[in-house]
Amino acid sequence: MSIANLIVHEVQKNAGSDKAVLVARPTENAVDAQAEVLAEQVGSLFNRSGMNTGQFSNPNGSETGAKLPKLLTQFYGENGFNDFAAFSKACASDFVTCIGDVEEAEGGLLWFNHYELHDTHFLFIVLLKRKQGMILNADLSLAQIEQIELEKLHMAMRINLSAWAEQDESRYISFRFGRASKVESDYFTRFIGCDEPKVTAKETRKLVDVTAAYCEMKSLPTPQANELKRVVAEHCLEKAEENERINLTEVAKEVEERFSPDEAGLFMEIAESESFALDRDMFVEKAALKKLTRYSGSTRALTLSFDSALLGESIRFDEATNSLVINDLPKTLLKQLKK
Repeated sequence: MSIANLIVHEVQKNAGSDKAVLVARPTENAVDAQAEVLAEQVGSLFNRSGMNTGQFSNPNGSETGAKLPKLLTQFYGENGFNDFAAFSKACASDFVTCIGDVEEAEGGLLWFNHYELHDTHFLFIVLLKRKQGMILNADLSLAQIEQIELEKLHMAMRINLSAWAEQDESRYISFRFGRASKVESDYFTRFIGCDEPKVTAKETRKLVDVTAAYCEMKSLPTPQANELKRVVAEHCLEKAEENERINLTEVAKEVEERFSPDEAGLFMEIAESESFALDRDMFVEKAALKKLTRYSGSTRALTLSFDSALLGESIRFDEATNSLVINDLPKTLLKQLKK
């Protein structure tokens, strides 16, 4: 990650109040070692589960609605931002307007970070919170300090500026709300100006179901179906590790070349059907992909999870009695049972 611009503004607002005040920093923050550490920590938190994706309702902005697209059009070009401090201050002012009449909303630190990664430009806008911490002084006495809370993110968004500037039709905005209430998530979505945001985990579960439907429609035997699901999982995980979108047509091509070279188009037909309506470009969530390669379920008294490759091998399912027969039990479990 190569940071191009960085600035932090403060929004002062208490929960239950309808007044929000912006304390704007006049110039950009220095891009030093501390800034780079913070950028890495925020990026790591952002890439955890719970992400949503979307695009601007009006990519070029308008006089009404969210101001962010219009501000990007005004301040961002081929050579980057022409005045990052002015851009961020205008965005922060609009954010203050958005939360002013939301009593549940609280202020915080608005962190703007424009960076480049793999020749692609991105913009982070993150609401950070302060918390009380403890330090040990040189004389070994304890003292309280105020520090930035970095255990979790509250609200954050990342725009693929390169995709937006090229008028890419993909979902170039990613955002997450942490534990924010629905009221807060609603005003943050309005601030972004995002059109029909989609929950990444939900879309990934749809992809898992599409893969299962394809295996069923092709009447694939269990070993072959498990191998196909593993191929899809590995393809998606590779993209997820790089925080890149998957292209469904590429997934379909890989699947059909390996498992049904005589019948192209069926995978995409299922994926784009009314039942699933998946976008051709989408982000995936790693946790939701586990259902491609594992079977799992639980009750209050029992939790069971195993690799799908074991089904039909050391684990047998009897559909008539709805029971599993398990061979080759783990040694630790055997030891407990024999006791």
